[in-house]
Amino acid sequence: MNSKKSVIAVSIATVALVLGSIAPAQADWKADLVTKGTLTNCIDPEYPPMEYYANGTSGKIIGFDADSSAALAKELKVKIKQLATSFDGLIPALVAGRCDIVWTALYLSNKRLAVADGVPYLETGPGVVVAKGNPKKITDISFSLCGTRIAVQGASANEGLVKAQDKICKDTGKKPIAISSYPKVAETVAALLNGKVDGIVETDVACGDIVNKNAKRLEVAKGYFLGDVSFAVYMQKGSDLTPAVKKAVEKLISNGTLAKIAKKYNLDPEKLTTTGEPI
Repeated sequence: MNSKKSVIAVSIATVALVLGSIAPAQADWKADLVTKGTLTNCIDPEYPPMEYYANGTSGKIIGFDADSSAALAKELKVKIKQLATSFDGLIPALVAGRCDIVWTALYLSNKRLAVADGVPYLETGPGVVVAKGNPKKITDISFSLCGTRIAVQGASANEGLVKAQDKICKDTGKKPIAISSYPKVAETVAALLNGKVDGIVETDVACGDIVNKNAKRLEVAKGYFLGDVSFAVYMQKGSDLTPAVKKAVEKLISNGTLAKIAKKYNLDPEKLTTTGEPI
């Protein structure tokens, strides 16, 4: 009788082991998500090649950040949900708990790190898009911007950088910068093409995309604000998700996953990074 019980026990254990081996892999991290089993990413799909609608105005969101966040979700063994969010509402949405991460071309900045955790993933830096021939002779962000009309996306780190330079212009007795802030990058481009501004201050990846689409009329001015800035993916401050995201991003960089995505969107894989200094 005891031998029969032993056989049954061994059989049950064997079945359990087999079932365990074919069961779906479970995540090796613990964190409460907005939706169980789904990683919700707040993303502003108005910023090619980082994030944009596949058909231009609606539908599936694609781009480096969109694809990378999907790869992150796969690594974390959950599904991905892209939640379209206006640029100025990204961090507020994260803080309010409407999304788990914000992976959408945001600088690693001290202001954002005050309210959220950030993990760097791509080196970048501001550039200036100007009319072909650079009629205002803008060469960098220093005094060549004084007295010019510059468009920026409102509530962006670049807006803050231009305002800081404007103060320097004024403090040194030079002409101020006429700053025009717009909700969307596309509106800054329209302003430049229509002659309302002399230049657009944007990230280098956005500058490249803007010029590629308007090669006959626009170009990138020589020089950048900063040469050592990083984009970062953000999580809620002190979130249990942060270490898991950091580990996953590092793995996705080291195993070549993000490099493959970068090449897909004509970005330089050499700029992928796991470190960065906030601005």
